[in-house]
Amino acid sequence: MDALYFYDVKQLGTPEPGAPLPDRVTEGAPTNKTWEIEVTPDGSVSTGIWEVRDGSWRVVKETWEFCTIIEGESELIEDGKPPRRITVGDSFIMRPGHSYIWRVITPTKKIYVIRENT
Repeated sequence: MDALYFYDVKQLGTPEPGAPLPDRVTEGAPTNKTWEIEVTPDGSVSTGIWEVRDGSWRVVKETWEFCTIIEGESELIEDGKPPRRITVGDSFIMRPGHSYIWRVITPTKKIYVIRENT
């Protein structure tokens, strides 16, 4: 295995379709696609591209995640805090043990790195 792995975000192959759990949807009918790029041998870290569209839902975060928005615009709404708009170039960390609403404004795509809680 090479030390460096390069990929083209425009040529990722076939994504895995998905959607939030129905009881977490707060508006519309959100759907997503995931292009998993790499997972460590022990499964503790994964990276890929994720795209979402159409609606909003409650995220219940169980893992640590770093991501950067590469397309679109969404809004993250933490309980008791003002909405935070995220758009191309924004990077942020989502910590485990928290929940918030993810609301899609325009179809949004992010590069992510997730670390499972072990």
